[in-house]
Amino acid sequence: MAKTLSFTDMSPRTVKIGDTTTSFTLICGNDNVATDLTKVTSITVKLGNTSGYLKSATVDPASLTDPTTGQVTVNFTADLMTSLPAGSYSIEVWVVDSTGTSIYPSDGSTGFTITNNIQSANGSTITTITFDDFVEAMNKAASTIAKGDKGDKGDKGDTGDQGPKGDKGDTGATGIQGPKGDTGTVDNTGLISAPAFQSLQTQVNNSAVGTNLLIGTNNTLITVTNATSWGDGLPTYHPAETLKANQTYTMSCYLEPATHDASIVMNTAHGNIFGTTIAAGSKGISTLTITLTQNDVGAVSNFWIAFKNKQTDNSTVSYKGFKLEKGSVATDWSPNPTEVLTQADYAKIKAAIVALGGSLS
Repeated sequence: MAKTLSFTDMSPRTVKIGDTTTSFTLICGNDNVATDLTKVTSITVKLGNTSGYLKSATVDPASLTDPTTGQVTVNFTADLMTSLPAGSYSIEVWVVDSTGTSIYPSDGSTGFTITNNIQSANGSTITTITFDDFVEAMNKAASTIAKGDKGDKGDKGDTGDQGPKGDKGDTGATGIQGPKGDTGTVDNTGLISAPAFQSLQTQVNNSAVGTNLLIGTNNTLITVTNATSWGDGLPTYHPAETLKANQTYTMSCYLEPATHDASIVMNTAHGNIFGTTIAAGSKGISTLTITLTQNDVGAVSNFWIAFKNKQTDNSTVSYKGFKLEKGSVATDWSPNPTEVLTQADYAKIKAAIVALGGSLS
């Protein structure tokens, strides 16, 4: 009998960094039938991501409001949130009773998302430095690394023969200077509306600059084995900046749905809009291109993966490379610029430089 772990219908699946009042309510079950937790002696909730286990929190069995429903409430306290940056995470519930330890779910894990708040406050875990600062620091570090011994001076080469002197050319006549022309004018409106300019503008708008506007994404294939309903258990992403009206955006994500058709989805003022469908048992990139209205800008908040039809059983979906970018061309995945270089990475580079005999301060 497979152990299952799912969110209740009313439970959040996303929490912002710094929010210590949000709680998740999960249901421990066996083949989706609620487990009676009346006689459990301890409950531990464990969190992880693609790199592995991260941290855990205990839940007092006495705090369960109705143990017979299998429901466990996870409170995201300040201690639990500390050192967890924005991104996609997995959660497991370990239950101990007189028969031993039960781990929910028994296959895979249940996913949730941590997002940045408006201040992008990642605490002391991950902070970023600008590319210019990084280049300046690397140049400074390179100048401190000791140079090797100077090599021996080579022998002086023989002097080459002097070539023959060329003939002097005739002096040309000086021409008469013409009158100064009138000052020209630029028709800005005509220039902007010219077909060549419009073509160039379209090329710029659709160019593969490829800045990923979403945070917390990655390009490692992740498999969720217990996704249900429209997409419970699958990740939700948020943009790192406010989107603009009358701007065209393209969303893309690589999908491998095992049992049910799936696609990417975004919510707008007109409701949810699905991207291209990836059929069950196949693989490919689901894309969606849309030009936002002013009403859309106020409504758009989530970008996620969903089934094309609501599911009642556990379904398996693999995904990677979720991306939102300007223009109407989907380009290869890249992280959001704020996620490219962190202070943690910088510290590792600094340690390597010191090991080479340099310094960085």
